[in-house]
Amino acid sequence: MNEYRLTKFSESIFMVGFMASGKSTIGRALSASLDMPFKDLDEVIEDKEGRSVKEIFKNEGESYFRQKEWEYLLELTRTFKGVVALGGGSLQSQQIVDHLKLHGLLVYLKTPIRTIIRRVVKNKKRPIVLDNEGKLKSEETLFEDLNALYSNRIEYYQQAQIHHDTSGFGSKEEQVNALIDKIKRYV
Repeated sequence: MNEYRLTKFSESIFMVGFMASGKSTIGRALSASLDMPFKDLDEVIEDKEGRSVKEIFKNEGESYFRQKEWEYLLELTRTFKGVVALGGGSLQSQQIVDHLKLHGLLVYLKTPIRTIIRRVVKNKKRPIVLDNEGKLKSEETLFEDLNALYSNRIEYYQQAQIHHDTSGFGSKEEQVNALIDKIKRYV
């Protein structure tokens, strides 16, 4: 609808949603299609901290990680304009949501929970897939754990200016084209 206004868009596009919803994958493809730079917040954190997100959680705990996540996100909003894939838990407060909406466009990738589980189980690096003894959780336990997390975060995701249901697309390109159409109607 408004190609011209999209080319003049000078803020960032923040990809938000639950873990394994496709924020990084779709975000990278979106940035390429819009000829905008891309950053993945988890990768920024790993670069700045010199260790993996998993190691940070294990050695320092979630509270430390969330504090660093907020710190580096603030820095990104000041110094970077492009597409930014946030972590699934990045939107921890109304303050963060409001700050991001002042500095860009929030795009919520809504992905069915069964799709999330299928993707999460494939990645043994995610701490949520393992129990306290380091064994793979049952699908039922994982479903309950993920649902509880999702329930705590949904109120923040739903405040995004654009909601994009990721189901029903045959390819990543179709997904990105549909998302670009939504962004054009918004900006």
